[in-house]
Order: sequence, then C-alpha cells, then structure tokens
Amino acid sequence: AESYLRKVGAYDAYLSGAADIRYDVRMNRVVFLIKDRKRVVDAAGRALDGRGPKWYRYGSSKHPFICGNRDDSAIVVEDCASACSVSNNFTGIALLGTSLLDSYIPILRKYKKLYVALDKDATKKALEIVIKLQDVVTTKMMILNHLN
Repeated sequence: AESYLRKVGAYDAYLSGAADIRYDVRMNRVVFLIKDRKRVVDAAGRALDGRGPKWYRYGSSKHPFICGNRDDSAIVVEDCASACSVSNNFTGIALLGTSLLDSYIPILRKYKKLYVALDKDATKKALEIVIKLQDVVTTKMMILNHLN
C-alpha cells in the first residue's frame, strides 16, 4: 500500500493527514476515506493486485473525495490518488469517475476557481463539466497524462 501511495504521489497527503488512507487486508486495497466535514461518509478502495474492479466504492454516498484544504482553488480529478497528488498546492476533489453529480455542485461552489483535470481519454466529459460549472464558479480545463 505504501509503495502504491509513493508511486502515485499520494504519500505526502497520507503523512500530513490531508487524506485519511487505510489498508483493507481482506480485499488488498488502499482505502481512501470520504468525509463530509470531518465525518466519514464513505470510502473508495484501489486494488493493489489487479483482481476485481480497479476501484471499489464501499458505500453509496453522494459526496466526492476531498484532499487538502485550500480555500481559493481546487482541481477536480477522476480518482482519490490524483486528488492527493495535487493537494500540496490545491484542494484535490475526486469525482470518483468522470461524471459530475449534482450533489457535488454545492461543495464546488465554495471555491473561487476550479480546474477540471480529467485523463486525456475523458476530454469530452471534462469539457461538459466545465460548461456545467462555468455559471457557478470560474472554471478552466486541463488535460492530464495519466499518472497511475
């Protein structure tokens, strides 16, 4: 689990407490706890051995994974590890996929500036999200090369 966190640039977020990350020994997954304020509402686990789905959602909350606490700007990404990797400079917000749920919009509204940075294969989805959010908050799009 530690090796995976180092590889994807999430280890510093784990060490600093910006993200609450655990290990699920039964499913061999790195587990990112999803919180609403400081209360755990869900979790998302990343497979370490290639068995089963790459990502597994432990619950069914309508809350994104948030890493970091910058008040002015956030980067919206697909997964928890990517959110952690940007948390030194921005708040990282993971959609836990490529779809923007309506329940995420009030959470995103608190930022002055958002950057939507989905993987290159989700460019069309990223553009749709930018268009949906541009009336809510200043939003720009970035295209990423996949890190993990």
